[in-house]
Amino acid sequence: MEKRGRRFADEHEIIEFPAQEANKTENSDKADKAQTKREQKLKEKNAKKLEKMLKKQRKNDKRPAKDQDIEPDSEELEIDEYSEDEAPDEEVSYRSDKRSSKKKLSKKQIIAAVIIVVLLFGVVFFAANPERFSFESISNFVNYGILNNDSEEKFPLNIQGESITAGNFIRKGQNVCYSSDTRTQELNSYGKSVFSLPHAFIDPIVCTSQKKTLVYNLGSTGFQIIADKAIEFSDDTKDNILTADIIDSGVYALVTQSSGYLSKLYVYNEKNEQIFAYSFADYYVTSVSLNEAGDHAVVSGLSALNGMNICSLYLLDFTADTPVYFSEFENNIIYDVRYLNNKNACAVGKNASYVFNTSNGEVETFDYEGKALTAYDINTDTDTYTISISNSGDGRNCDIVSFNSAGKQDKSFTVEQKIIDLSSFKGRVALLTNDEVMLYSKDGKAYNSKTLRSDPHAVVMFTGSQVYVLCTGYIDTISL
Repeated sequence: MEKRGRRFADEHEIIEFPAQEANKTENSDKADKAQTKREQKLKEKNAKKLEKMLKKQRKNDKRPAKDQDIEPDSEELEIDEYSEDEAPDEEVSYRSDKRSSKKKLSKKQIIAAVIIVVLLFGVVFFAANPERFSFESISNFVNYGILNNDSEEKFPLNIQGESITAGNFIRKGQNVCYSSDTRTQELNSYGKSVFSLPHAFIDPIVCTSQKKTLVYNLGSTGFQIIADKAIEFSDDTKDNILTADIIDSGVYALVTQSSGYLSKLYVYNEKNEQIFAYSFADYYVTSVSLNEAGDHAVVSGLSALNGMNICSLYLLDFTADTPVYFSEFENNIIYDVRYLNNKNACAVGKNASYVFNTSNGEVETFDYEGKALTAYDINTDTDTYTISISNSGDGRNCDIVSFNSAGKQDKSFTVEQKIIDLSSFKGRVALLTNDEVMLYSKDGKAYNSKTLRSDPHAVVMFTGSQVYVLCTGYIDTISL
């Protein structure tokens, strides 16, 4: 009979009896299975503890778990002292890599969102301000905004010793052009001189197109035509000049006094050859405007009857001897007439303004109803005009009224201040008071304002948020 091994009451003494080798192998397999099962349970237990730790950390930080880099506390995890298996650490590493992957994905999404927002903002900004992205604007920014930052030719520009009237401070494209008592100058938006040409006129008046500039001596005979930064042509008329106009093609008009008539219109081509003339027997001409083709002109005149001012509008065809259309209006003086487009011309007067339909001769009238005109702007870029009319005797409480190309009132709003000048650009209008410049939409939304350091005289918008200002002693640009 074989003897089997047994364990006696004494725990410190183990007596082994011979046993078959198969029994040892069987016992070893059972021990391995038990060890594996214990390790599996330990892994699951550690995983649950790790998950609790993560939840606790999320709650404390109040941030998404994917944005946290959390290292498990090894002291809180149970380690199988009977095994060198690093399975729990592998589980932690797996979870950490997973969180890291989520975190990287989140960063990419944020970057993509930022790029989309920037692109959308850029599209909207470009749509609202395409003039800032023109070749001329970009070139000026590079040449004068970056490379020529230390130049003395930059805004604010000192004009001490020069006398410039508000009417001689006008926009020419994105630049500003003015004629003082000594010279005619054009400046770009950084204050760099495009040209500066002297004259000897006592009372200079400047008018411009996109490419040409004409300066004449009001009440005298001299005039100059400037193109390509130089005086292209200069001459003297037979009689004193009353008003003038010029277009890009080089066609220009001069209205002078005339013996035997109150006024006479002369029209010249780009070769300075006379192509048309018309004499006015009943009206002094106050303003003239050439159409884009240079074959028609709208002319405003002034006369008096029984102590009342009478103004008139003419449409002249350079191939005809008599006016195409003629209209008279009582109790008004027309200050300025301008083609808005090929069909309509605008005339701004002291007590009323008009839009003259050159196709049928009809006139749309806007009566100020006793309100005083304080400022106006005719914008040929948008075929609109805007006026400021005061509701009080001191020039304050001004209605800002905008009109479309057909002469219909488009938008209006009221400001408390006295408006001494205004300028419009697309859907916005800059208003000049005695000490500040203000930016509004044409329907009255206020954007911004800036206080000026000396007495202002004129304002000219050249983008939707930038203006040139003429003040006593200096010219400057302001972003609103």
